[in-house]
Amino acid sequence: MLTDTGIILPNFTELRVYPSFTEIRQQYNAPKNFKMYFTRDVYSNIVRGSLSIEGIPIESKQLVSKANNLENQIVFLRRSVNEQPQECRVIQGDDLLLQDNQTKRYIHAQRNELEYVTTPEQEGTEIIYVLKQQGKATLSYQMHGISWSTQYELNILTDDCQHTIQAFAEIINGTKQEYNIDRVELLANDVILQRESGLKRRCFRLRSRSRSRSRSDSSDEYDEDFDELDLTPSVTVQKELADFHLYSINQPFVLLSKSTFSLPFLNPTIQISKFVGLSLPFTTYSQIQKLERKYRIESIDKFLPAGPITIREQGRLVGVISLPDMTVGDKHTLSSGQDSDVSLNRQVKLISKERHSAVYTVHLTFKNVKSIPVKFEYEEIIDNENIHFKIIVKGSDEQRTDMQVTANGIQIENKNSLLAANGGQQIYEYEVHTKNIKKRNNTMHKRKRKD
Repeated sequence: MLTDTGIILPNFTELRVYPSFTEIRQQYNAPKNFKMYFTRDVYSNIVRGSLSIEGIPIESKQLVSKANNLENQIVFLRRSVNEQPQECRVIQGDDLLLQDNQTKRYIHAQRNELEYVTTPEQEGTEIIYVLKQQGKATLSYQMHGISWSTQYELNILTDDCQHTIQAFAEIINGTKQEYNIDRVELLANDVILQRESGLKRRCFRLRSRSRSRSRSDSSDEYDEDFDELDLTPSVTVQKELADFHLYSINQPFVLLSKSTFSLPFLNPTIQISKFVGLSLPFTTYSQIQKLERKYRIESIDKFLPAGPITIREQGRLVGVISLPDMTVGDKHTLSSGQDSDVSLNRQVKLISKERHSAVYTVHLTFKNVKSIPVKFEYEEIIDNENIHFKIIVKGSDEQRTDMQVTANGIQIENKNSLLAANGGQQIYEYEVHTKNIKKRNNTMHKRKRKD
């Protein structure tokens, strides 16, 4: 930051990191004329209108764009490695129009072709605050480019799902700015920035009126660099604040530009069960399907922020899946792909059919060729608002106990026994009665019009 006498550094820097943006708060011993300068790369990530001063009343605020003023400066142009550099004078800095000092001809150049005699100025924006008096002030602003996420590592050690789980907080700095940080707060809940939403809507309207508008340089994607850092700080779980789940890092550290800084945090207790399962829409044709490997996770004692979870069984990778936000007591089922050893043979037979109704028999055969028994679940969904359906379960008392008719179909769970190993089978049967409501209503509507 700049003053009339030079650069001043903040006394304290705090980052409040949300999932999609960050609020930066820096404390200064501010003079009455308080100036700060942001390079173009940094300023383009700042949310428009978010810069503010706290602690001292503001009398005025001014933003001034500073161009990379190369005009009339001497530079050397080198087109290739083997070519001698040409001494040139900059005529126009915005498009790098040069004049060769020997030939007096005018040429355009690229920035990577130039060699400078002095360090060129960076383009940027200067903000000038006139404060009511000098003193301690906090500069705050929101910016994109710095965010955080949770990564989970789950290792299932035994067939009865004894496990270990570890959670990591990853702070991602996608900007070109390095930050010396005194304190960090990580907030698991995101915030909608209304001023930014309004700006995006206005920009959308402007773009719809003019297709010639070019994209901003700030939209360039950056290459992620993952730096290995000394993980001396630690994350402390704070109390829930205004419906926000908050975690803090109170030790100072350096967040390098284009880096990801990871710290272990949380030590959650979860309950996990493993099974195979399948969910299918109701169809009137037969099919053979493989069931999917599934894991049901329940959070026992802590809120779990959303993030990818890497699952290993006895050290072997079996899936990387996205976990949603989970409060204490929440259950979530994860699917990690097909299990080639457990299959379903679904046979459908038409029993009767009328103009707007039909009756089908559905015969399910689950088969397990693994060397161990497995637990399985099945769901069949009738998702059609124009069809009224009724399901009648068949079979023995034990089979009917496993089947449950729901508001949108049927669920099957082998509650009393596992699907036996080495070719074991379990069979279920039910009838599905359907009526086409839409066609009946259309027919009644036509009759009314004729009357």
